[in-house]
Amino acid sequence: MQRKLNRELKAHCADFAPVREILAGHGAVFVEVKEQVDYYYNLPDGDDSQGNRRLKLRVEKGTGTLIYYRERQEAGARTSQVRMSSADDPGLKDVLQAALGATATVRKRRELWRKDNVIFNLDTVEGVGQILEVEVQDEEGCDIDAQVDEYRSLLGPYFSGYITGSNEDLVAAITPPP
Repeated sequence: MQRKLNRELKAHCADFAPVREILAGHGAVFVEVKEQVDYYYNLPDGDDSQGNRRLKLRVEKGTGTLIYYRERQEAGARTSQVRMSSADDPGLKDVLQAALGATATVRKRRELWRKDNVIFNLDTVEGVGQILEVEVQDEEGCDIDAQVDEYRSLLGPYFSGYITGSNEDLVAAITPPP
């Protein structure tokens, strides 16, 4: 099981073209384009004092990843503590649906860029639109808060409204649960 801590900026973005130019000029490298589907599930009542708890099954290229995370807004960015595990059994989605019930299905096209410990996701989310996500991964020797501030200054002019929750919240607000 993989564990990680992220600080994230997430915002609507009307035009990815200037963002791509800035990322390339700043030393970020285009990695790939992915088609992803995230299935979000209800969780039993629990301790939310450390942030909202979420469980999703991400499927891309026929491969599944089960992702559990806690997220909270602080200091103008979202902090997420993430646990992930491979989940390739195609029946897992049906088991989770039967046991927990689904809250939302998020379909997106993700353009992935990377620079050192920072991932830039240029997402086109079905029914929602374009979302820019800057994910600063905690690594030894990195000041992730300073990096968040740097990318907020660099890319902030292209944000057209910060997002404080998850894509689950955005999709659930416009569609009934699956």
